[in-house]
Amino acid sequence: MASKVVSKALQWDDREYRVGKAEQCMNWTREILVAACGSHFATLETQNPWDGHLLGADDKLLPEHVDSLAADEFGEKITRIEDLRPGDLVFLKNTYGNWADGVLTHVGIALGEGTYIHRMTSNDGIVKVDPIPSADFDSGIRLKESLCHSE
Repeated sequence: MASKVVSKALQWDDREYRVGKAEQCMNWTREILVAACGSHFATLETQNPWDGHLLGADDKLLPEHVDSLAADEFGEKITRIEDLRPGDLVFLKNTYGNWADGVLTHVGIALGEGTYIHRMTSNDGIVKVDPIPSADFDSGIRLKESLCHSE
């Protein structure tokens, strides 16, 4: 599963994804997971994310929220950058906006050696490889192999 996720993600390196729209990192990540593992990833979500879904009591957790895949039910939580493996999801916190401290606000896919590929939050929509910013790193998840069943 991990190699398929990385392969699909790297096809987007330095390409545009939904130009003109900000905050598309989870939509891009889900598109990669759908391509690698099946259409069920389009709507797979938890109602018990690791960050407690701090957006607010009235806000329903939706598939486009970064924390919608950050839960024990989907895989093993990784708490150190050096323990991430290629294909793990990488969650960052407090990267933009006026969210409560600790809210997961950005997601990408680990590539190894402290790097990840992600869709930039800005409107230019470029997907790129960058070092994982340790100051913003919250956690990663090694998705369960059983979640991947290509169609």
